[in-house]
Amino acid sequence: MEGLKNRLYQFVSHLNITVSSFEKSCNLGNGFVSKVGDTIRRTKLDLISKSYPELNIEWLKTGFGDMLNTDNSEVSRSKNAMPSLLPYYDVDITLGFDNIMNDQTTIPSYYLNIPAFKNCDCAVPVYGRSMTPDINDGSIVAIKEVSLDSVLPGEAYLIVTDEYRTVKYIRTCKGDPTKLRLVPKNLEEFDEMILDKSKIRKVFMVKGVITNKIL
Repeated sequence: MEGLKNRLYQFVSHLNITVSSFEKSCNLGNGFVSKVGDTIRRTKLDLISKSYPELNIEWLKTGFGDMLNTDNSEVSRSKNAMPSLLPYYDVDITLGFDNIMNDQTTIPSYYLNIPAFKNCDCAVPVYGRSMTPDINDGSIVAIKEVSLDSVLPGEAYLIVTDEYRTVKYIRTCKGDPTKLRLVPKNLEEFDEMILDKSKIRKVFMVKGVITNKIL
């Protein structure tokens, strides 16, 4: 019978995404799938199950049964019958460090049908030039909320404080674990910023970018 690692690869192939994308979507850490042995910790199973409830965890652990859950409940049928829709919020997200002065609605403007981003929480627009060319002015980013402890240095995140919302690459601050470096891509025009972790209210991983070319 195929091993647990092979079953993980099989499920990732079924999702039609990269192994790295799967690991990020579950907050498993880089290289998790390639290093997994014959058993897997309960905490890791919970992370996978939370991100992909359609996966039959018993099949993943033992190889018995079907790869996907076959729950015949009304809820499961509804989920399978309808595409996963991503809520889009028309809020001000800056690619600089500008303050946000306006109080904005929490009701989605509309929903996007993008299967590749089905495990994201929502999509929002971003403005500014500090992350070009990786994230251009006027792009839409698909994001997923993560805990501050699970942040992967070098990845792009939406950081929310009481003063601003901004998208930057997060890096560690050597010698001071209480702070993080917010690093722009466009270092020719913008400087990085040192931020105290205690000021961060929420953090979202940027899992996808939809470029909206502004003419």
